[in-house]
Amino acid sequence: MKITIAPALATLCLLLAGCGGADSRNDAERVSTTEGDNSLAVTIGEIPELSTANGIISNAGLEDPFNGAGSYTIFLPDNAAFARLPKEELDRLESADGRSGVIAILRTHIATGVIAPEDLDGELEVNGGTFELTSVADEPMIVREVDGRIVVGEGDDAPHLTGVSRSAANGVVYVLDGFIPGEGRSAVGAD
Repeated sequence: MKITIAPALATLCLLLAGCGGADSRNDAERVSTTEGDNSLAVTIGEIPELSTANGIISNAGLEDPFNGAGSYTIFLPDNAAFARLPKEELDRLESADGRSGVIAILRTHIATGVIAPEDLDGELEVNGGTFELTSVADEPMIVREVDGRIVVGEGDDAPHLTGVSRSAANGVVYVLDGFIPGEGRSAVGAD
C-alpha cells in the first residue's frame, strides 16, 4: 500500500527546493508517543536525542517548513548517528556551506501527512510487514518490520526506530538510530 498526500508533498517540495537555491518489534521497542500542541520545529527541539539534528536544521535556516500548515511525518537520525558520520561530513553539515547537504538528508527523511505509531503498526500488519510512504524525495520511503523492530529504508543497514516519537500540531517526529539511505547516500550511522 502506498500512502499519498499530493498537495502536502508539493508544498514541502517547493519549500525545501526554495531553501537550497542560493547556498547551493518486540513490545519493549514499540514506539511511545507524547502528544503535542507545538509545531514540528519546536517539537524536534524538545527531543534530547535530536539535539544535533535540531542544531543542523536551525543552522541551515530550515525550520520554516516545519512551522507551517503542512502535515509531515519526520524520521530523524539521533545524536549517536550524527556522531558516527565522518568528521568532515558532520563539520560540513554544521557549517554555513552545509545547507544543500541538510536539504538532501531531510528529503529522504520526511513523509507527507501524519503517520501515527498505531498507523505504522496497522500498515505493517495488513501489508505483510512492508509498506511504502510518499517521501519528499523522488523515491518512496520503505517501512518494514524485521525481527520485531521497525526499520525505515532498504538493505541490511537501514535504520531502526528507537522507540521515541512525539506528536506535534502538524505531524509526528520519530527518532532513528541511523540515516535512511537515498539520493546517493548509504545508511551511514545505522547500527
